Amino acid sequence: MQHISLFSGIGGFDLASEWMGWTNVASCEINPFGRKVLDYYWPDAYHHDDIHTLTKELLIEKSNWNEQEPTILTGGFPCQPYSAAGKRLGKEDERHLWPEMLRVIRSVRPRWVVGENVRGI
Repeated sequence: MQHISLFSGIGGFDLASEWMGWTNVASCEINPFGRKVLDYYWPDAYHHDDIHTLTKELLIEKSNWNEQEPTILTGGFPCQPYSAAGKRLGKEDERHLWPEMLRVIRSVRPRWVVGENVRGI
């Protein structure tokens, strides 16, 4: 099983996938510290820095992802637009990045998707 993580943070989903025996082929995390952690623990994976510019073509070119093999895509897209603890601006919040995750899902067409977010969504 291949694993691609979006909004990867310091690799929670990546670590879980490793424990499952899956291969981490790519991640996407904008935070420099998070990318440092991902680079350290998964040096063979491709680590991208901006969900807005991640494409299927880039994954094919830069990672060892094989689109013919089963893939699970995970992501904990930002919760602030919907969290009860925030202003709940929804789609008006610049951190509303679910559409970017959906764009990648539609392009990559993984067998499974795991999305993590808050109740308010």
